[in-house]
Amino acid sequence: MLSALRAKTDRTECAGLQVELAPMPTIGRLASMWQDLEARSDTSFFLSWTWIGTWLATIDCKPHLVTARLDGDVVGLGLVHARLKTRHRLLAVRTLFLNQTGDDDQDVITIEYNDFLADRRCQDRVRQACLRFLVDHGEIGSREIGEVVLGGLEGARRADVEALGRPVQERARAGSAFVDLKVLRRDDQAFLGSIKSTTARKIRRSLALYRERGALELKAAGDIDEALDFFDRCGELHQARWTARGRPGAFAYPFYTAFHRRLIRTALPLGKVELIRVSAGHEPIGYLYNFLDGNAVRYYFSGFRFEPDNRLKPGLVCHTLCIERHLALGMDAYDFMGGDQRYKLELGQPGPDIIHLAIQRPNWMLAAERPLRRLKQAIDGVRQR
Repeated sequence: MLSALRAKTDRTECAGLQVELAPMPTIGRLASMWQDLEARSDTSFFLSWTWIGTWLATIDCKPHLVTARLDGDVVGLGLVHARLKTRHRLLAVRTLFLNQTGDDDQDVITIEYNDFLADRRCQDRVRQACLRFLVDHGEIGSREIGEVVLGGLEGARRADVEALGRPVQERARAGSAFVDLKVLRRDDQAFLGSIKSTTARKIRRSLALYRERGALELKAAGDIDEALDFFDRCGELHQARWTARGRPGAFAYPFYTAFHRRLIRTALPLGKVELIRVSAGHEPIGYLYNFLDGNAVRYYFSGFRFEPDNRLKPGLVCHTLCIERHLALGMDAYDFMGGDQRYKLELGQPGPDIIHLAIQRPNWMLAAERPLRRLKQAIDGVRQR
């Protein structure tokens, strides 16, 4: 881990805004600033103080704060952390991460809809000014930053990044999907009637088989203790599935479980998260962990009990029952978020791509790496055909 960015405040004018980079203030002061601006923004759950405050309480580093002001009022905030990243075993790049740490074991929580928290009146200006400031002025001590990494952006944000005129690399891209509950409600349409008939038949058959065991029940955790119990049981099922495939699974990362247990304690009483258990004949078949983000449900994590009978579709059944629950509760969208898993498009329609971008500052080593990276991407593309 690197030493912090230089301690003094850097400040500049950009797009009519005053942007500065300074050491993060006390948690109490930052919470006050963040929550005041959050009330004036159209932000996602991932930029709410519920998420950000939990993240700051769990990470092992202290980010710096980017602040944008307009006529003295705070209109933009973002947290950045610098870390030395080594690629190809030889290329060491000082990298600045927005609302992430740069440590893979901590960034495993996977932020999405990442951005600067911004006043809704000038959101685009704030984003451009803050990005411009970081790529023009970011330093570590007396050394310049090589890259600014923006993980978990909506695909539409790429145009904003390319407008800076710097080399941009796309490190990852995934599709997403969502169910438009508002349209279903407007058209008085049942969820299963809105999807492909082949998928609906699979779900109806699976529902019937589960009901042979007894009533199907969906239960939302009613208090923190029950929610944490659901989370742990969800993790057990999740780990069983992933370790059977030779993969570690999210619960193999201590930071992941510590962060989410803290988040659940904070967010459940605020009505910002839900832990769902679905049972057939009093036997759990799956758990869902969702974020409640305004009028949108954002599906985040799950654990399902898979069985040898492949006619049983616990994932499709659990999502179907949860979608129907939120349709009845008046929510507007059920967002599966990033991921190219087939079931997401079986149940929903395409949403925005989620991308990870790196903005590169002038550096001869990075300039030499770019054509090699493009060649590797071309070769990988040929292999996948």
